[in-house]
Amino acid sequence: MNDTWNKLEANIIKPGLCTQCGTCAGLSRGAIAFSEKKGIPIPTLINNTADIPEEAYSACPAKTCLYPQLNDFVFGKQEYSYLCGIVEKSYIGHTTDEKVRRNAASGGVLSALLIYLLEQKIINGAVCLQVGAKLPHKAEPIIARTKDEILKCAQSVYSVTSTNTILEQLEKEEGPLAYIGLPDQVASIRKLQMMNHPSVRSIKYVFGPYMGTQMYFGAIQHFLKSNGIKSENEIADLKYRAGEWPGYLQIKLKDGRVIKSEKFHYNYLIPFFITSSSLQLVDFTNELADISVGDAWSPKYENIKGGHSVVLARSEQGETLLRQMQEGGLLELKEIPISEAMDMHGHMIDFKKRGAFIRNKWKKIQPDYGYEPVHIPLPRIAVEWCLRFVFAIGKIKFVRVVVRYIPIGIIGPVFNTLRKGWKSVSKPTKRKGLRETQYKLTSHL
Repeated sequence: MNDTWNKLEANIIKPGLCTQCGTCAGLSRGAIAFSEKKGIPIPTLINNTADIPEEAYSACPAKTCLYPQLNDFVFGKQEYSYLCGIVEKSYIGHTTDEKVRRNAASGGVLSALLIYLLEQKIINGAVCLQVGAKLPHKAEPIIARTKDEILKCAQSVYSVTSTNTILEQLEKEEGPLAYIGLPDQVASIRKLQMMNHPSVRSIKYVFGPYMGTQMYFGAIQHFLKSNGIKSENEIADLKYRAGEWPGYLQIKLKDGRVIKSEKFHYNYLIPFFITSSSLQLVDFTNELADISVGDAWSPKYENIKGGHSVVLARSEQGETLLRQMQEGGLLELKEIPISEAMDMHGHMIDFKKRGAFIRNKWKKIQPDYGYEPVHIPLPRIAVEWCLRFVFAIGKIKFVRVVVRYIPIGIIGPVFNTLRKGWKSVSKPTKRKGLRETQYKLTSHL
């Protein structure tokens, strides 16, 4: 049996730390693939005679991902905010191409970046996710090489997709390439760059969206069944953020029917299908990307509609790229204080920067991010126990079945009202002391 697989299985898979980033499979030379167990994608050994490289374990971001060290490698700095990472400049903005903007989840900034880099021949392709590349309901990592392919990869994907399974293909690419991934996937790319691994030698730009909560594909299956649809094989087209921002879930069926749900109504499924990585990961704003992008959740921009993004320039090349596009009239950007950008996502920053550390303390084997809070107040820990109870109830099969029979027109608005109420009640505790939270490096650093 391969020693690398033994370490993966003992230290990451069995303890439940796997974030489904796909790195182990992408570097395994065909020995590892993801298979679903109780609706959760799990790395599985499919060839026990293959020699799996050690990097398939050491590049995994699930158990050991030392952010202070990675920040020093990527940006040449260790002086940074533990709440949002290194930020050179922060903006509110959107692409000026209305077609791209309307096709995107919010302001279309990530799509615009990739299209500009391709059209200026700065890159030869971009690693991103496309829903429907092979199956209408499934997202797959591809290398997009045209504007049309980039547009097909627009919008968010809220079901688990292991982007880094594409690493074996990237090793054969000449590049230069851009790469878009979630925080754990980006962290793995940065770890591989530290190792000078050939699979990432062609990646020049790294971009990424914010990532708060994500759901297993079981959420879509549940939503289908609640609408009387037995299988995902009946899906002809799937969009997680269709229509006017903030968008809605839209599923077109092969028989011509279309079922929809407003974003904040569909979110009622989060307590039932939230991924373990959402609860575990401490990086919300994609701290190791050159540029990271999130929704501009603010009454001001929500009332304007159209789609606006928070854009964080972290590296010098990221900041230069944004400036060039702004000067060329391709992006509309308004610089804002980082404090304003953080206020738009204060609830989720706390969910990661204090909540995740509380939740991880409950694990038998704990991930190491290179730092941890010095102290978290007891009222904040009590809030997390309440959430733990809610998520535990959501895992009960009987409860899921009962909820399935409640029409979305009822449960969606009820959930949204409860969500707003919970945020209002917990906000004083969750915000209190967040900015003042002190962190310390873990001992071995």
